[in-house]
Amino acid sequence: MAEKPAAAAFFDTDLATIDTILALGVLHGLQGKNDCRVAVVTLSRPNLAAAAFADAVERYYRGPAGNFAQVPPIGLVTEGQAGETSPAFVEPFQKRKPDGTTVYRKQVKSVIDTADPNTLIRNYLDAQYPQNAFFVLAGPATNLAAALDFPGVAQKIREKVRYLVVAGGVFGSGAAEPHIRADIPAARKLFAEWPTPIYAAGAEIGTAIEFPGASIDREFAAVTPDNPIADAYRAYRTMPYDAPSSAMAASLYAARPKEGYFKLSGPGTIAVHDDGRTSFSASESGRHQHLIYDPQQKGRIVQAYVELASAKPVIRRFRPVDADAQADKPDTPVKK
Repeated sequence: MAEKPAAAAFFDTDLATIDTILALGVLHGLQGKNDCRVAVVTLSRPNLAAAAFADAVERYYRGPAGNFAQVPPIGLVTEGQAGETSPAFVEPFQKRKPDGTTVYRKQVKSVIDTADPNTLIRNYLDAQYPQNAFFVLAGPATNLAAALDFPGVAQKIREKVRYLVVAGGVFGSGAAEPHIRADIPAARKLFAEWPTPIYAAGAEIGTAIEFPGASIDREFAAVTPDNPIADAYRAYRTMPYDAPSSAMAASLYAARPKEGYFKLSGPGTIAVHDDGRTSFSASESGRHQHLIYDPQQKGRIVQAYVELASAKPVIRRFRPVDADAQADKPDTPVKK
């Protein structure tokens, strides 16, 4: 019998902040350590440039064959506001090698190069072992709330998914967190109906533990001169700057929940108010918990962020027969 593979990571995001971009790098770094497998990436805004960048990251972490191999399509909604197109999604594709060719190939050029998020999530969940997947939400809850109403998905989540980790909300005083505020009805639906335990990394976590921008031209550059995450970081804002890390915290906790990076609240229920603020009510029967910052772990967490996001691709000589082989079939539904 084949050995059970590492848990499959389903990453849903708006890819609208540098934190969410770094979180994508962290997940791929965790994959290289065999702490998870990045199954699919779905975007909750119809921004083709963001989808093209996410695809380029996926291909980068597959190594030299990534530009030619069949890779899972990026899930992309076709309705809603595209939002801002950051230079982080544009400038990396302008980077060139000494021979004049581009460092990163842009392979997503139209919506036909992407997939419907609901269908993608359902099909890739179907390919997983029972209780051998997790979700990370680093954006509005739009996609995941819609997925709950898509035929077959809610049941697949019950069967295949251990938990959902949400980068969102504020657990303490403060204004409404932007990802929750962006789609309040979807956030309410998600916290009320999602059928697995939910762990939340609030904005206070990201503020307390910032990603060190100096590592981009230090640790990242020491590993390789070409990393799409590093190039996006440089393009996102004028260097040097540090970045909040709620999405990175969610990704790190999701793949390594037993490492003691964060403390946890007791069980309870997360509510979303009319203005987008969140509150937590303790309850022994509750299925929600939120991460709590532990100052003693800050150094370990920052070290993990840098090490994972800056990691070189780890080329797999084979892929487990079960999940990836099934999910990478040519007939994975793609929008037409």
